[in-house]
Amino acid sequence: MEIKVGIVGCGGHANTHAAAIRESGFATLAACADIDPERARQFADKYGVKNSYGSLKEMAEANALDLLIIVAFPTVHPPLIREAVSYGIRHILCEKPLALNSEQAEEIQALAKESGALIVEGLMYRSHRQIAKARELVASGVIGDVRYIHAQFSDYASSSPGNWRNNRSLGGGSMTAKGCYLVDACNLFSGSRAKSAFCIESVNPEFNVEVGETGTIVFENGVTAQFETNHRSVWREELKVCGTKGTLIIPHLIVTKVQKREVLLELDGSYEHRLMKVESFEFEPHNSYLLQLENLYRCIREGAAPNFPITDSIINYKVTDALMRSVQSGKLEPVQW
Repeated sequence: MEIKVGIVGCGGHANTHAAAIRESGFATLAACADIDPERARQFADKYGVKNSYGSLKEMAEANALDLLIIVAFPTVHPPLIREAVSYGIRHILCEKPLALNSEQAEEIQALAKESGALIVEGLMYRSHRQIAKARELVASGVIGDVRYIHAQFSDYASSSPGNWRNNRSLGGGSMTAKGCYLVDACNLFSGSRAKSAFCIESVNPEFNVEVGETGTIVFENGVTAQFETNHRSVWREELKVCGTKGTLIIPHLIVTKVQKREVLLELDGSYEHRLMKVESFEFEPHNSYLLQLENLYRCIREGAAPNFPITDSIINYKVTDALMRSVQSGKLEPVQW
């Protein structure tokens, strides 16, 4: 049985979700809404959607939706979630970031518990099969005990004043656009709870918006993770998990749509006198947005668990709060649990 999906926020990234819905075979894009009704109409025309609206309220009142996808600016994510729940919508996929801090995220978690709604943050990379394989390999002990993690998600600089990433008031910056993935990956593969964090920030003076975060996260089990997210260099999205016996590498961690992907193991090796052993696990092209949608379909129709539960979002925002406090203090800051 197909599910009826609505999208609120018909900007550029909404096309990614609409394409996944069209490809799915189990979902129908029933309606869309945007604060600019003309943009919503044009989006509807592009995807053959009969119903477009100038507000979430209008869309919710006129349509019985199985799933709402929020693709608006980060600052309006929390109020849109609250509004959607008030209209009786019980399955919500909100594009990252779900919230701007842990307090907002915990309020959303409490709302989900109170209302019975399933609210999922759109970290779609978690649904790709390479992540499941990487977690399996690390858990098997093939790289030994994890000691160090390095993650990078960077992008070319944008000079467009219309890009929300260049607008602080809309929740712009590399941390909300890309760093959220890296904090999650560090938490996911560390095997422990974060203890403290340190971060330095770079700001674009033209837009007065953050364009780079370089962070360190220290975990209770002794694992140290470092990450670099920015909007000022080349496109890179890599993860390295280093253990006592080897290193697991995901060369393309985040954006997985139409190209083959792989997980690499670099085992043993020492200087030039003992060669490193390299193993590769390859994956045929899979659209992680479609895989994310498939998981939500199973949640709705079969009661399955989400690949990215809101409890993991809370953990990430607790760590991010410490990182942002460190930017201001210039010191290593404790993660406040």
